[in-house]
Amino acid sequence: LAGTILRSQTMSGILRASAPLARRLNAVPKGPIAQQTRGMASDPNAPPKVAYPWLDPSNPGNWKEEHLVFTILGAWGVVIMGAKSAFS
Repeated sequence: LAGTILRSQTMSGILRASAPLARRLNAVPKGPIAQQTRGMASDPNAPPKVAYPWLDPSNPGNWKEEHLVFTILGAWGVVIMGAKSAFS
C-alpha cells in the first residue's frame, strides 16, 4: 500500500485506496469461531456473594473468590512465620 501512495495524492485518495484493507481487517468471522464466550463471567443463576467476608464470616461458601485467596495466603504466612520462629 505504501508503494502505491504518491505524494501528490490527497488524504481522501489515500483513504479510498486503503478502504479494501480496512474492510478485510474489520471483517467478522462467521461460524462457531464467532460465538462469544464469557469465561470469566459469573453464573447468573448462582446465589449472590457477600461484598465483605465479615458480613457473613461463618459461611465461606458465600465469600468471593478473592477473599478466599487472601485468607489462604494469610494462613500460609502464619504457618511459615510460626515454623521459622519455632525452629530458630
